[in-house]
Amino acid sequence: MASVFWQARLGKGGHSQAARGERRRRVRLGSGPADRYTASPPASNRAASRPAILVAWLSLHGMSRLFSSSAIGLALSGGGPRGLAHIGVAKALEAHGIEPAFIAGTSAGSIVGALLAAGRSWREIRAIAASTFWPELFDGDSLERFCARHLPATFAGLERPFVAIAGEWPSRRMVVLRDGDLPSAVSASCALPGARRPVIREGLALLDGGLACPLPSVPAREMGATCVVASDVLGIASVLRAVGMEPTAPAVRRFLPNQYRRALDAADVLIAPAIPLSGMLPLGSGLEAVIAAGEAAARAALSQQLQRSA
Repeated sequence: MASVFWQARLGKGGHSQAARGERRRRVRLGSGPADRYTASPPASNRAASRPAILVAWLSLHGMSRLFSSSAIGLALSGGGPRGLAHIGVAKALEAHGIEPAFIAGTSAGSIVGALLAAGRSWREIRAIAASTFWPELFDGDSLERFCARHLPATFAGLERPFVAIAGEWPSRRMVVLRDGDLPSAVSASCALPGARRPVIREGLALLDGGLACPLPSVPAREMGATCVVASDVLGIASVLRAVGMEPTAPAVRRFLPNQYRRALDAADVLIAPAIPLSGMLPLGSGLEAVIAAGEAAARAALSQQLQRSA
């Protein structure tokens, strides 16, 4: 059973083949409510909308074809409140018919990643985020109670393969958590040094995964992914791009931490949302702003990937 579980591939997220086929046939329109899908526009607007529909269909079809033969790994970085931008990334992936077969999360990314691996949709995760006072989750007991409410008790209860990344203290060695108790694994991945005591698992003192692996592209690859989509909300890439520097450029790379360079190398698609200041307080409009930033960055990165592969 375990070997079957770890051989999960693209499209095996617990939905029927018919349901997945129907979802991918639907066209996402640029007008109307942001979350609404429809097969065609109203009759009165149909002629005027045909070019837009054709472009949308070609984009969706091309993206599905591009990733159809790949086992997609989704790597979600740490980043505190900025990690809620991962919800927008999940929204964009769903809109393009892309279902990750493997998910790896560090710190805040482990929270969103575990929820996705448990079969939660981006809409459900947004609703959970809207009803949560996120500063409370800096407390380990509060975070584990949160996980107990919204997640299975163990990794075995997840619908997709998932790993949470923690850092061993004091060596700062990366520890990949993939089995056993799930709430304590997420808690360890989010245990901010100086603010939290280490989480003890199997005799190891574990703290925030950002100590060793802030963007878990390499663990996602090692899980079996043949294509890694990395969502980086650390802010490094977005700041560099804001001042006209590409983080993957050789002249820039040499100044980056070694672990971050390895993460960039392992990512096939790098998504680096530009988080607005309002997103640093993820309540109400701030939450929507940070989710929108993640979605916009993911759509742009996927579009660029499609163009490069054309």
